[in-house]
Parts: sequence; structure tokens; C-alpha cells
Amino acid sequence: MIGTIDPSEAPHSRILHRIMLLFIRRYLALAGLLFWLGGFTFYAAVVVPIGQEVLGSHFEQGMITRQVTQYLNWSAALALLPLAWDGAAAHDPSSRRRLARWLSWAGMLLSLGVLVWLHPRLDALLDVDQRRILERQAFRASHRWYLWLSTIQWACGLIYLGLSLLTWRAEDRAGAKASFREPTCQARLRKPTKN
Repeated sequence: MIGTIDPSEAPHSRILHRIMLLFIRRYLALAGLLFWLGGFTFYAAVVVPIGQEVLGSHFEQGMITRQVTQYLNWSAALALLPLAWDGAAAHDPSSRRRLARWLSWAGMLLSLGVLVWLHPRLDALLDVDQRRILERQAFRASHRWYLWLSTIQWACGLIYLGLSLLTWRAEDRAGAKASFREPTCQARLRKPTKN
């Protein structure tokens, strides 16, 4: 009959549902981190030096970067959502690792907040139309803070990634042990007795 589930298949349906949720949760967390941190790393390591070389000016490259950083901040904000879901839903047996993951997540969130706050203040120190810095010392100091905060945020992201891999491994191992203890698994593994 359509729309009904055989009661003997219900446990398998719940297990499949949990596996799919686990897959989606981890996939979104990993995709968010890869998009954000991968984009950040590639931009900082490849695009900025090439842009400076091609444009012949740090300032001209900075005019591009000031716009790109808006997108990097948005991608960080979007990546933090599935990371929070993963942090809350993961069944990590290590309380220290859970704490370290939440601290690294909080580090990403706090640094993002300061970066978003600092960005318009940096823009206010620029005259975009005249292509000049209005207050060079203030800009330099604020820009230095922006770079350090970006680096701290990036490091927190890498720490979170490493801790996530360890958490997922521990979670999978604990899940495998628990599923092996279920009566249905043990019944299938038992050898038939001879009469």
C-alpha cells in the first residue's frame, strides 16, 4: 500500500534519515569552509600579488580588495551557519574538543563582527574618486588591524576544520560501536545453531 511503512522497516528508515542528515550537515559545513577559506586563501596568496604586479600599485590593488572583502565577509557569515549547526548537532565524546570547536567558532564570529565594523571606517579614510588616502597614518593603523583580524579569523577557521575532522571521526567510531550493539545487527551476525 502506498504511504505506509512496514513496522519491520521503520528502524531502517530512521537510520537512513539520520545518515542523510549527518551527510547534509557535514557537507554544508565542509562546503562553507572550503568556499570561504579557500577563496580567502587563494585571493590573499595569488590574486593580490598578481594584481599588484599587473596594476603596478598596491593602492590600485587595494581598490579592488576593498570591494572583494565585502564578499569575503558575507561568505564568512554564511559559512558560520552550517558550522554552528554542526557544532551543536555533533556527538563528540571529547568535551575538550567540543569546547575548542566552539571557541574557534566564536573566534571566527567575533573577528567577523570587528571586520564588518572596521570596513566602513577604512573606506571613510579613502577618497575613491581622487584615488588617494585621506589620513595615511590612521589608514595604515586600521588596515594593519584589519589584516591581523583577517589572519586570526582564517586561523580559527583552519583550527575549526581540523577539530571537525577529528570530531567526525570520533562520532563515526562511536556510532559504529552503538549500531553494532543493536539487536538487529547482532542477530544477523550470529551463526545459525544446528539442531
